[in-house]
Amino acid sequence: MSHFGSSVGDQASMQDADSIRGLSRSNTVAIEGDMDDDEEYGDDASSHEIHPANKDAFSITAQSAKLQLDLLEQVAAALKTETEKNPEMTVSHPTIRQVAATYDTAVGNLKGLLMDLLRISRDHEAYWQYRLEREQNIRRLWEDSMARVAEEQEVLENRIGESEDKRKRTKRALKEALEGNLPEASPEPVESGVGPMLELPRDSSATNRSRRPTIAQLTNNEVSDDDSEVEEEFFDAVDAGEVEVVDTMPPASPPAAMGEKDLGAAAKANSEEDAKALEIAKSYKGYEDGIRKRLKLDADNRPKVSLWGILKSMIGKDMTKMTLPVSFNEPTSLLYRVVEDMEYTDLLNVAAERTDSTERLVYVAGFAASEYASTIGRVAKPFNPLLGETYEYVRPDLGYRFFIEQVTHHPPIGAAYAESPRWDYYGESAVKSKFYGKSFEFNPLGTWFLHLRPASGGEELYTWKKVTSSVVGIITGNPTVDNYGPMEVKNWTTGEVCYLDFKAKGWKASSAYQVAGRVVDKQGRTRWSIGGRWNDKIYARFTPGYEASVEPPTAEKPGKDQAFLIWEAHPRPTGIPFNLTPFAVTLNAIPDRLRPLVAPTDTRLRPDQRAMEEGEYDFAAVEKNRVEEGQRARRRAREARGEEFVPRWFRKARHPVTGEEYWDFRQEYWRVREEVAEGRTTWDQQGLEEIY
Repeated sequence: MSHFGSSVGDQASMQDADSIRGLSRSNTVAIEGDMDDDEEYGDDASSHEIHPANKDAFSITAQSAKLQLDLLEQVAAALKTETEKNPEMTVSHPTIRQVAATYDTAVGNLKGLLMDLLRISRDHEAYWQYRLEREQNIRRLWEDSMARVAEEQEVLENRIGESEDKRKRTKRALKEALEGNLPEASPEPVESGVGPMLELPRDSSATNRSRRPTIAQLTNNEVSDDDSEVEEEFFDAVDAGEVEVVDTMPPASPPAAMGEKDLGAAAKANSEEDAKALEIAKSYKGYEDGIRKRLKLDADNRPKVSLWGILKSMIGKDMTKMTLPVSFNEPTSLLYRVVEDMEYTDLLNVAAERTDSTERLVYVAGFAASEYASTIGRVAKPFNPLLGETYEYVRPDLGYRFFIEQVTHHPPIGAAYAESPRWDYYGESAVKSKFYGKSFEFNPLGTWFLHLRPASGGEELYTWKKVTSSVVGIITGNPTVDNYGPMEVKNWTTGEVCYLDFKAKGWKASSAYQVAGRVVDKQGRTRWSIGGRWNDKIYARFTPGYEASVEPPTAEKPGKDQAFLIWEAHPRPTGIPFNLTPFAVTLNAIPDRLRPLVAPTDTRLRPDQRAMEEGEYDFAAVEKNRVEEGQRARRRAREARGEEFVPRWFRKARHPVTGEEYWDFRQEYWRVREEVAEGRTTWDQQGLEEIY
């Protein structure tokens, strides 16, 4: 019985279990529940926290339970050995009774240890539940405070704006009253601050005409407006109808008789324009049905979810890496947002008709500014394009074609190329985005290039970068879009530049959507002033270094110093689902005659986007997850093979004029599409990656 005796002699370990259980209890204290709110969220809250049993107590208790199980195993083995040696041993035998007592004691200790483990686990769970609820309460208080601060700031901004508008009206009335009673002064030359002094043309009746000194001159500019306020007042007056505005730029001075060289250049330009038009016309097949005028849905009935409730945990993150519920999307792609820049290409056609290069620059700048009108009310998120996703858009009625390919995914870059008989427009949609809590910020990085072919011959290169876009008012549940920052539109051929300033929305309601700028020649002298609102209308007037009065043009003398309308936004009918513009409604249409002609990677064929447009939101969410998982699987497969994605239709190159990197489009897409339309090849033969 020596083996059995040694096993039973391990009862000391059972006695140790009692002390271990006492130790675990001493390290676990119930969490206090009577703490008031001030104590719970005060700076000294940590002093009131009751911590559960530490990690060591849990480990020791678990180890003790294991020892009890080992002891039971040894007792059972010893009993088996004894019964094999002495088969006639009965239950009443002292050895059997001792084994049973030892077994009962071990089982009791084991039960106690297991109860301790369960209690420690419950205490840990209760403790972390308490910590979680506390953090949730703190975050809730912070969110409520942020919302109150944002609301109070909006109220304050509105009050300040009203006060500023009232101050402006009072000041204007004072100036008019004072200047109406001032004595007349002899005329003085007006000297330009940006160029040499210019002399206004005068007639005999105007020679002896006197003018009144301004209140600003008499008061040494103490109550004069600053430059931005002068611009604001002028364009406010235009909006109010106080200044006469013509719808088009006054006709240029009659050009001098064209020499033989000029006639040759114009003839060559016309010939090249005709050839370009014929080339583009090959892409019209499939678009015979015209543009789409409305969606299938009559109303946007997406599930309503709090935008702030979803985004509050994403502060500081890159927008392109956020995963949001599909109900926050609109049924468009980021590729479509680039196409929407093409809504006002008529400005480029007008620019090509002007004979003066600075006049052309005015209209090119108007086109660059017009790209933001479609952002009003568009706070929903477009679908992120998949790598290799493409889109073509052809307008036979407007004479241009457009193509874009998603060439990289991180960072997301779409390379685009549009062409018309009179211009080529290309660049990359590369955006750095971030969520800052109060606003989304989208900072465009890519350069956009425009090759303009004037009717007089030759070709000009223009470039510009887009301004920052933001969505504000998220916390208060009233998100709105703002675009702000400087934009420089440069004519590399002539050296002329247009400087535009998109003003950030300020306290005054009248300051929203403002844009102002000037066109300077290659010597830096101001030629044109530009201003207005990028969501409505933009005007210009001829201001060659002096302040010219705004006079209506006459048949004898066109008023070149008169304000004229460069651009006006198209009407935005109410009731279009997802708050799309009429132009955006045309983009996702896929008539039966067009479907077999577009590439299988075309965005129109993307199932989640199509389901979203048709109101099948649950199916859109499922399909969105499926196509995105497919993209991740393709990326992992490429990484396993040691390969990198290579765009099919664009190649990175360095621009021969500006020296910048850009994506070069080599027209291969339109060549393949033409062959598909003629039945000489198929898209399946092109080896395109299956992305949907």
